[in-house]
This record gives sequence, structure tokens and C-alpha cells, in this order.
Amino acid sequence: MLRESLEPWCAAGVTGALRILDPPGGVVYVVDGRVAYAETPVASGVERLLTASGRLPADAWRAAVTAGRAQHRIGPELVDAGLVTQAELEALGVIALYDAAFFLFDLVVAAHFEHRARHPVGHLRTLDLRTVCQEVDRRKRLLADAWPDAAIDTAAVLPQRRLRSQCVALTALQWEVVANADRRRSPIDLARLLGRDTFTVMLEVRRMARTGLVEPGRPGGSAAAESVATVRARAAAGVPATATATAQPGRHAKPVAGPAPGPPPEPPGEPRPHVPLPRRAVRQEPDRRTELAGTLDTRVPEQILTRLIAGLGAL
Repeated sequence: MLRESLEPWCAAGVTGALRILDPPGGVVYVVDGRVAYAETPVASGVERLLTASGRLPADAWRAAVTAGRAQHRIGPELVDAGLVTQAELEALGVIALYDAAFFLFDLVVAAHFEHRARHPVGHLRTLDLRTVCQEVDRRKRLLADAWPDAAIDTAAVLPQRRLRSQCVALTALQWEVVANADRRRSPIDLARLLGRDTFTVMLEVRRMARTGLVEPGRPGGSAAAESVATVRARAAAGVPATATATAQPGRHAKPVAGPAPGPPPEPPGEPRPHVPLPRRAVRQEPDRRTELAGTLDTRVPEQILTRLIAGLGAL
């Protein structure tokens, strides 16, 4: 599994990126032996959490990418402009990391480790590999307890036309899911559309299915949903990937504390903008952002950041 492939690199305390070569694809970034970030096409990264949710204009993100991608400073560019705080950026990095790890860590896929590769967003909060694995396992248990059939994650969300009672209470996220369900979008598709982390949307859909508010329809038609469904079906059938062992450079087959660095990776392409469907207006606070632009202190109080990270466990 991918988590086992990461263990020797984390134990060696190296910095680099483990790139997944098989579907659904993705990258896990390691800094000094600690997991710094992870991304995959089937999960919402920092970009979508900021832009698709309406928290940050897409133009502002693209400007930060243009200014800071080459120096791995996309995040600092946003912070320096007063558009986000360092605490918010690090919290979103953890959310995106856990979201991608949920889909990637238990895969049996071919992968390639690139030494010294770094994510262009820049410095984010790093986590111990064991901590990330424990969170992945916790999320799997939560989903199974809410609704045991994982097929609902890749099936279209169908709101029930006839409810069991005349009064139904929905959370803000559940309302967004129901309002944007078009009988084609799966929970994975809805998460990307709304700029939410995929796990939270899947969990809310499973909870609504348990209470009879929604039901699974046909398998989702998006590439992301089909990719997850294909990978899960292959794993259930016991069919291995094209190469089950981690693909590593020959002289680094067994990483040591000081492996020789390889060539730096090419920077990833600029993500394509995505225009979400109309949804509830997002409250804008221009005056507050203007104030932050001149007085922002990028140092994050440990107490604030700890509360933000701890809040993820309450989902």
C-alpha cells in the first residue's frame, strides 16, 4: 500500500514527492520526513477550497500562481496580499492533505519518489505519517458507520421526492448538496463544485441516505467519480495494479538517511479555472481584507492553529 511505501522515506527524514503513476493519480509531499501535503484529482486541493467556495476570487489565485509558483511561494503571496491569513492557509492545507490521503494511502499502485520536490504553494503545516494514517482509518470508520455501501460515493445523488415527515432540518452543507444535486453529480463531483473537502460531503450524503433524505442513483458520469469507482472495484476484486511495488530510482531502491538527490521536478501546470453553479451568496468583507493587507501578522499563534486542526476531528 502507498502508506507502506512512504514509511522508509519518512524514516530517512528526506524531502521530496511520491508521485502515484496509476489511477487515480496524485502526489504526496514529504518535508524532512514529515507529510506536508497531498493531492489527487478526486479530492479538493487548497485551490478549490479557496476559489470554488467563493472565499477567494479565481483571478487572485491565478495572480498568486503567476507571481510565486517558480519560487514555491503561492501561499506567501496570498498572505502578503492580505487575502488569507497564515493560520487559514495552514488549516486548509491540513484539510486538503487528509482529503487526498483518504483516497491514496490504501492504494496498491506504482509510484516514483522525486527528491527535493516541493509543492508550489510553499510551506504548510507538516504532520507525522502515523498521525495521517490514523486520521485516514478514522474517516473510513465514520463512513462505514454512517452508510455501509461505498457505492453511494460515486453514484449520483437523488433527493427523495416524498419525505417521511413534514418537517426536515438540514445543515448548511446538506442544503448545498441537495440544492446542487442534478441527478448526475456524485458526492465527489459536488465536493469539487462547492469547494468543500470530499470526505465531509461523502459523509453528509451517507448520513442523509440513512435518514431517507437522498438515495443513490446511477454511477456518476464525471472522470473523478469513475476513477474512484474503478479503483475500488479493482481492489475489491483483488486485481493488482500494473506494478504493485513502489517504482523508485534504481540506486535509491532502499532509501537511507542521505540519499543522493535527483533532478528537480518540472513545476505543475496552472490549474484550469472552474465556474460553479449559482449558489447562496458568499459574504464579502472588503474592508476587513483591506485592513489586513496593511497590518497582517503572519505569525500564527499555536493556540489558534491547534484549535483549527482539532476542529477537523469533530467532523
